[in-house]
Parts: sequence; C-alpha cells; structure tokens
Amino acid sequence: MIRVSQLALYRKYRSADLSDVVGQQHITKTLEQSIKRDRISHAYLFTGPRGVGKTSVARILARRVNGLESNEDIGSHLDIIEIDAASNRGVDEMRNLRDKIHSAPSNLKYKVYIIDEAHMLTREAFNALLKTLEEPPPHAIFVLATTEAHKLPDTIISRTQRYDFRPFREEVIVEHLRQIAKKEKISVTDDGLVAIAQLSGNGMRDAIGMLDQLAVASETVDEKSVQSYMGLSSIEQIEKILIECSSANSSKVISLLENVFSEGIEPTALNIQFQHYLRRILLNQIESAPISQEFALVALEALMSYQPYYKLNVQPGLPLEMALVKLSRFRNTEQTATANTTEHIKTEASSHTASSSASNSNSASSKTNTIKPSQDTRSVDIASRCAKGLSIIKEHNNSLYALLHSGNAHIEDSKLIVECRFQFHKQRIEEFRNREIIEKVMSRACKQPIALECRLRNTPTSDKVDNEEEIVNSAMAILGGELVDG
Repeated sequence: MIRVSQLALYRKYRSADLSDVVGQQHITKTLEQSIKRDRISHAYLFTGPRGVGKTSVARILARRVNGLESNEDIGSHLDIIEIDAASNRGVDEMRNLRDKIHSAPSNLKYKVYIIDEAHMLTREAFNALLKTLEEPPPHAIFVLATTEAHKLPDTIISRTQRYDFRPFREEVIVEHLRQIAKKEKISVTDDGLVAIAQLSGNGMRDAIGMLDQLAVASETVDEKSVQSYMGLSSIEQIEKILIECSSANSSKVISLLENVFSEGIEPTALNIQFQHYLRRILLNQIESAPISQEFALVALEALMSYQPYYKLNVQPGLPLEMALVKLSRFRNTEQTATANTTEHIKTEASSHTASSSASNSNSASSKTNTIKPSQDTRSVDIASRCAKGLSIIKEHNNSLYALLHSGNAHIEDSKLIVECRFQFHKQRIEEFRNREIIEKVMSRACKQPIALECRLRNTPTSDKVDNEEEIVNSAMAILGGELVDG
C-alpha cells in the first residue's frame, strides 16, 4: 500500500489567515476591518482568474466570522458548506439550499455557504438563489466565487459585496516561490523562478504546483530544467528564429520552426514564449538583444494578430508559421524599399552633379568646392521617401494604403498631406491606431518627424461617385478588403 508522505506544496502553503494572503491586500484589509467592526455582509462575490486565492479567502472568512482558529479544518463543521456549482448547478440543489438555510446553525454563529464556480449555475438555479439573497436569515452568509463574473445575472451581483482579485505580478510570484523554496530546501536559481512565474498565467497556485513538480524532477530548478520538463523551447532557439526573421529569411524560419515542433513543443506554448521574450526586449531586460526594440514591437504585433487562429480547427503550428513568415516578408519589403530608394537618390544626385559641373565649368562660381542640391533634387528625394513609406504601409495594411493612395498622399513641410473626398475616409485614416502606424512608418522612411494632416476636398455636393477607383476605395475602407493584382 502506497502512503502519501506529504501534502502537495500548494496545499501546505495555502493561506490560513488574512495576514498570510499574498498580493491581495486591497481585499484583505477591507475584510479585516469589517470583521473587527462587526459589519459582516450577508453575501460576498469573489471574482478573478484561477489560482489567485478566491476560495482560500472564502474559507478564511468563514473561520473568522465564526471565531475559529486559523489552523482548524472547516470540513469538520456542518455549518460551513462548500458547494461546487459546476456539478451542482441545477434548480433542485438551490431549492434544497433554500429550504435548509432557515434552520439555525448547529454549533457556530453563522452558516456560511461557499459556492465555487458560481457562474456555472443555470438560470433557474439563479432565480431560486435570488429569493434567498433578497431575504436572507440573519445567521446566513453567502460567498460566491467565480472566474467569470460577467456570466452572473445583475440581480445577483447587485445583492453582494464584490471583491475583484488581481492576477499576481511576476515579481510577487518569484518572491513567494523563493520563500517556499528556502523553507523546503529546494535548490532554485533566479532564472528558474522567473521561468515558472511566466508560465503560471499569473496564478500562484499553478506556480507553486510547478515548483513542486520540478523539485522532484530536477536537483536544481533552473531555466533549462523548467524548459525541458514543461516542453518549452530554449532561449537560443527563439533568438535564432527572430534573427532569421529580421534577416528576411522566411525559408530558414520555417525550417527552424519544424525542428522545434519535432521536439514535441506545443505551438501555443512557443507563441507565449516568443511574447514574453519580446516584452523583455521592450523593457530593456535583455542585454545584447539580437533584434532592435522597434522590430520587437512589430514582431509582437504580428504574433498577437494571429493568436485567435489557435482556436480554429487548423494545423497547430500554422498560425505561428504564418505570423513569423509575414514578419520576415514585412522586413524583406522594408529592406527592398530602402535599397531602391537609396539607389534612386544616388542616381538623381549623380545626374544632377554631372549636369551642374558641365554648365558651370567656365563660370567664376566654379571656385566653390561644394555643390548644394537644388530644390528639384530635394523634391525628388522627399517624393521617393514618401513612396517608400507608402509601400511599407501597403504591405502592412493594404486597405489603409488604398485610402492614402486615393487621397493623393504627399509630403509638404514635414507633413503627410492626405486630401480625402469623403468624411468617413478622413475619420478612418485619423483613427488612433492608423495615425500611429502612418506617422511612425513615414517618419522612419523620410528620416525626419512626419505629422499626418487630413483634409477634405472642396467637392460640390452635386458630384456623384462615378469614378471606379473611388468606388473600390470606399468599399475597401468599409469592409477592410485588399487590392489584388489581376
């Protein structure tokens, strides 16, 4: 017979009193004051992500209002009733509760009903519970715990005191795990604790559970042991893929991804790893990062834009492949546009220099050693850079490019002027996200700050939209379509 030698760490280190609760001081302080002042509510709603302490605080509250010791097992008291709404979600269970609640407590001051996963109750069950919450007996207290408060009827929520439990910050999880590891004499490294915290989904229970598993599987819990045991990619592999993306080598990106997937690493977990790594670059937490912060931001946007596809019935790794290949193509387009623009500028400058030298060879002004570019050359330069910026926008967002193209977008005095024929075109371009993209890309292309300025054309109201291009652009602005070369 196998004997369980010790409790799981998440049970052993479950908070026993309000002072033990980690990271939810905004709740514990309020509850502490209400208990001291004997101002107990008849119904509480605890909501927040899983593993943040909702049920633990509910049990602590049940002990405190009844004057029980912090180490006392509430399971031995008939007056503290825990109900799992996921398996007791029907109207019969709530009617049974309603019938029994009016009887006096057997040996405690209050009857406390802790209803876990309360959002799982049926509509009829909520209606039965509502009658009890409207007219509760003075000896009854309800604590509803849920991860999805928006699924509860407003009539239920309005009759409770609501407390929103916050997800744990990474540094809070790391510090708490460090204390547990010290007490349990578990050998851990800082990077190992950070890796666990990042994988915990901001939940303390999951983090402690992972530490418990890894303490058995590894002599020292470090970043590599976490990655190996949890089926994650190494940082070196992630960096290699990002470097190939920034080098616009999409075929190499696919090859590296296939190697990673062949090791049994889940695409969704790899996507999360990429996002954590890119965020650390943006926060300057990685020394000698392999890519720039600017490219890290673009990469993060690409990965997040394909995240909804993971829920569809497609090949598991396809959304991640699509995001990274599109990212490398975006980089390739940007590099090609830059190269073409540079070559164009060099050609124009060379031609202008040659013509100027020939016309001024017999002139007294030939003493001047430097040739200032003419206004025409500067105009060509600006127009070329503007075209480069528009081509980058086209690759990133074709429908936005169509609106700019229809508005004859051009540079004037450090401004991108767009002359819109319709008000809704102007509003679409001036949306915060679109404005941010346009100004960022055009400033980078023109190598100077560029501000967007949209204007409405002075078009007579009697004019009709009879131009095919305007019709196409209007449809694209509304529907978000793309131009396809036929």
